[in-house]
Amino acid sequence: MLKEKYPKLSAAFVAVLTFANIFSLTGCGKTENTGSQADQKVPFEISETEQEVMSAHTDASVQTDADTAQTQNDEQGAGMSGTMRAYSDKEKERMAKLQESYQNETAKPEKMIQEVDSAEDVTEGTLCYIISTGEYYLPDRELTDEELLEIIDCNFRIALNTNRKTQAQWDAQTRAERAELEAKVKAAGGISEEKAVEIAQKAMETDLGEKAKELKLGVDETFGWSSDLCVADWSEIKEKDKGALAYSVGFGNMIEDETEIEDWLNYVCVVNAVDGSILEAYTIQGLGDNTVYYEH
Repeated sequence: MLKEKYPKLSAAFVAVLTFANIFSLTGCGKTENTGSQADQKVPFEISETEQEVMSAHTDASVQTDADTAQTQNDEQGAGMSGTMRAYSDKEKERMAKLQESYQNETAKPEKMIQEVDSAEDVTEGTLCYIISTGEYYLPDRELTDEELLEIIDCNFRIALNTNRKTQAQWDAQTRAERAELEAKVKAAGGISEEKAVEIAQKAMETDLGEKAKELKLGVDETFGWSSDLCVADWSEIKEKDKGALAYSVGFGNMIEDETEIEDWLNYVCVVNAVDGSILEAYTIQGLGDNTVYYEH
């Protein structure tokens, strides 16, 4: 039995495996701490792409700092009174205007923000970025335009630095995430990827019949994986199965150069990585104009 459903936009090219990228940062858009930066001039050439990155990051940053400041002050109790205080309404208004000027390249800080390793290294009354916590120490007074620009510039450098992670770093991260999921599958007494592919192959042959012979298993060229090991939490998954570890196995004919786009056919089978049950199976025709789901 099969039923028609709206196509999954994210599944139009199922032979390509997509992985979440998580990053961590040290310092203000740098890979290492170079000590005091009070006298370092700020290079000021911002590309259109960099402007978009900075805008998205700083828009969120101002509100996040303000929202979390009071909670963190309550948790800290004792200590320097200005640490992680909230921005005043006037500071937030001025920062919004200065951010626009920074993006338009009509305003820039005279120097980079001062960085310190930990809260213990903060000089009272002096704005700085605390590397170990990723927080700003805001003096217990109204910030100057220069100080607000230093914060905007620091946010920009942090956001920009995330886009400059090397491919080797992303690959290492992907392998680590995969290894973590594989360990969970093993601990739960789950099935191997090879077994999941076997289950998916049999399901495809049942669902597609002779058509299944035209489709080839999708293998990730970088890592050699025959599936995307993931947590099944997308909307089409039944509520009882959400959160399950799963192998998403894909087969397709779109790898053939002579195949017309409208004739591309992909079959995806999502197999529970613990008990081997089929959570979802469907085909996508062309660029996703027609998706058919199969009952298992």
